[in-house]
Amino acid sequence: MGVTDVAARVSELAARQWGLLTTAQAEAEGITRLQLARLADAGVIERFGRGIYASPAAVDERTPLRAAWLSLSPSELAEERLADPPSSGVLSHTSAASLHGLGDLLDDEPEIMVPGRKQSRRGIRLHRATLRTDEVTLVEGLPVTTPARTVADLLRDGHDPSHVAEIAGDALRHDLTSRQEMAAALEPLARRNGQPNGAALLEYLLDLVGLSSKALATNLAGSDLGKALVTAGQLSAIRSIIEAVSKLNIPTNALGSLKVEAMESFTKDIVLPRFPDGVLPKIDMSAIIEAANVSIPVDTEAFEKVLSASVPTWLPEVIRALPADAWSPSALTTTSADRDEASA
Repeated sequence: MGVTDVAARVSELAARQWGLLTTAQAEAEGITRLQLARLADAGVIERFGRGIYASPAAVDERTPLRAAWLSLSPSELAEERLADPPSSGVLSHTSAASLHGLGDLLDDEPEIMVPGRKQSRRGIRLHRATLRTDEVTLVEGLPVTTPARTVADLLRDGHDPSHVAEIAGDALRHDLTSRQEMAAALEPLARRNGQPNGAALLEYLLDLVGLSSKALATNLAGSDLGKALVTAGQLSAIRSIIEAVSKLNIPTNALGSLKVEAMESFTKDIVLPRFPDGVLPKIDMSAIIEAANVSIPVDTEAFEKVLSASVPTWLPEVIRALPADAWSPSALTTTSADRDEASA
């Protein structure tokens, strides 16, 4: 095989896995270590760690994580390993947080979770645990623990709870997971952290970064709207109003294409009828303040009237901000059909 043929084959292999290839993969194609070294000397490829080569143009900030993952099973191609991500090694802990864009933990050492015993490699921190398929996702082509599992792993590994709380808050703000998923992932850690269950542990973490129901209620109580609620005798409703935001279960993907008029109709005809009679809409009031900026009267009856009249102004914005693990499109269709049948 001539130099040109070798270079072409190397480029073809590297193109299939982020511009990287291992010496073992190259040898399986009949390319010797000496030929790889000559290509590296010529600048066609560059050495990137032990037994790893990279196309210079493909090197970026994610290359160290990709190289670390490839090095765990250097003879297998990435596409072969991705057929069964949990068994092939999964980026986890600080590496997973970095890939998800969560928090600002130091991630200078790749961390990978493997299901069984694996020979340690220099510069890589291995964690041994068996992952379920629903605890693994792909980010930029790499298998990564889900945000909920990542939060639980970081807490289990002894990271400062306040740092873990920042990551949990980021994940919820960006709709990368739901409170229910995160509470379930934290369930096994609840007792050792002094909490009765995963939901309580999540609430504790979120309280550290001002996102718990208690923290939001405190912020609301100090706002103009909060003061009006207190004066109007609605103080007892504040906590339930805020807590209910995670239970409204309306998928953002079902609403993204709706125009303003359709959103207003959806709000009035589908959402509001689901609230119990005589109860203020259980919505995150801090989001209402941000979206509506209305002047709230002190009188309870007048307050409810103004709130209802301004629904098309603020509720669509609140709905769009809710987590996506929610009503299915079929549920929306059923609700609409029931309404049409009742009016017929």
